[in-house]
Amino acid sequence: MRLIACLPAMLALVAPQATAGPGFFADFAVSSTLIDRGEQLGRETLEASAGLEIPLGEAAAYGAVYRITPLGGDGPAFDEEVDYTLGLAWKGEGYSADVSANWLTYPGSAAGESLELAGEVSLRSAFSPTLAGFYDADLDDWGLEVTAGPEWRAGDWDFYAVGRLGFVDPAADGAPNRTYGGFEAGTSRALTDRVEMGGYVRAEAADEPAFVDRISAGSVAGLVDTGLAAGMRLSLTG
Repeated sequence: MRLIACLPAMLALVAPQATAGPGFFADFAVSSTLIDRGEQLGRETLEASAGLEIPLGEAAAYGAVYRITPLGGDGPAFDEEVDYTLGLAWKGEGYSADVSANWLTYPGSAAGESLELAGEVSLRSAFSPTLAGFYDADLDDWGLEVTAGPEWRAGDWDFYAVGRLGFVDPAADGAPNRTYGGFEAGTSRALTDRVEMGGYVRAEAADEPAFVDRISAGSVAGLVDTGLAAGMRLSLTG
């Protein structure tokens, strides 16, 4: 996986926040399809993230481990992944930001390890417009993504809707550049002051076939240019 949805998408799942002292965070997600940066990275998938954060005034330094485990009969067609992250998140005047270094590994596959640098800036305004980017120092892959959307509360539930538009240059694969767009909506509810659960749906389309249409003999045998995912998440903090 290329990490804009991995920490962020696990930064996206449990973004570290400045607290009074060192803290722990963890997140678990099960999805029907794993979509990231305009491509499909798995069918039924378990994602798990755990880490520690240390407050530094208005900022927080953090370290985390993120794991992707393919599930089901189609699991062998997709790579398992374990990523290790060090990062810094902070708040400024009207914005918040995050930068991280991510060591990407693929146990049991021929894919090589690589160092990815990622960052994002989000404006604290209506629809929270956010610009995120990544650069792989070993593979020369890079990309940018813009997201924006509203958040609101109804009873005990928080809701969000977000649109995204992005571009990826997968230099190491020799594949053509990919432009993509999509929409995601979700909800969450606090079960206790340290436990939160939620769910989401996500639809995405790209100008190059990047979503699995058919699997044969344990390998991806056909691609299309649209994908749809749904999932559930459980978040823990301490």
